Amino acid sequence: MDFRDFQPAPAPEVGDPRPSPEARQVATVHYGVGDIHGMRRLLDDLIGRIEADASDDQAVVVFLGDLVNRGPSSRQVLERLIEGPQRRGDRWITLRGNHDQLVLDAVAGKSQTAFRRWMEKGGLETLASYGVSRKEASLSRARRAIPAGHLEFLDGLPFSFRAGEHFFVHAGIDPRRPLDRQSEAAMMTIRDPFLRGSHLLPFTVVHGHVPSPGGPVVAPRRIGVDTGAYASGVLTAVALREGCKPRFLASIRERARAKR
Repeated sequence: MDFRDFQPAPAPEVGDPRPSPEARQVATVHYGVGDIHGMRRLLDDLIGRIEADASDDQAVVVFLGDLVNRGPSSRQVLERLIEGPQRRGDRWITLRGNHDQLVLDAVAGKSQTAFRRWMEKGGLETLASYGVSRKEASLSRARRAIPAGHLEFLDGLPFSFRAGEHFFVHAGIDPRRPLDRQSEAAMMTIRDPFLRGSHLLPFTVVHGHVPSPGGPVVAPRRIGVDTGAYASGVLTAVALREGCKPRFLASIRERARAKR
């Protein structure tokens, strides 16, 4: 067709409620991101994959907790999550995991017992990301090294988030209790009672906490997306779009990819 034959569609009159033919309704895609555990490079890569996957739609990204410990870049992970999304219209919800609570119990709680437990669970790597060596590791040194803003961020994290037919939480739920009677401790730490069988509540639980290095787990009424990023080099997210089956995105460390 000769371009001279092309006639553009007339612009709608002022106040005309009809959308233009090119108008497109923006959908919302929810993403559940597994345990990051101080793996900043994997996090950055996965965020890029999520943004590309969402394309022109709104991405609501739910980070399922265990942001820190074990990996080498806990401070850098917190800095990125505090920054928030860079795309207009996207939304991030960051949940609290048991490892995030370990930091609060030790440093904000000023507990030597909690500090020793934190050190046994990956706290040395977290302190190293703040410039504290193994020899220097102590509760008083940790309190000086970790910015108050980082502790405030962790302390403000919710324990769960619900969107339609999906309930996002770090570890899971107690299948014997209704939703309004779930304890914070259970949502951060539960394993067997939740993992052994299907709960009867009317939603699918999206969770992390239990590493599955072989890939994400899809079971009755639950989706597990913790693929053990700090050990396996694989950080996984599930993409949940209304009316579609769950899809999975993964960021894979080069060394881990070479072993596969």
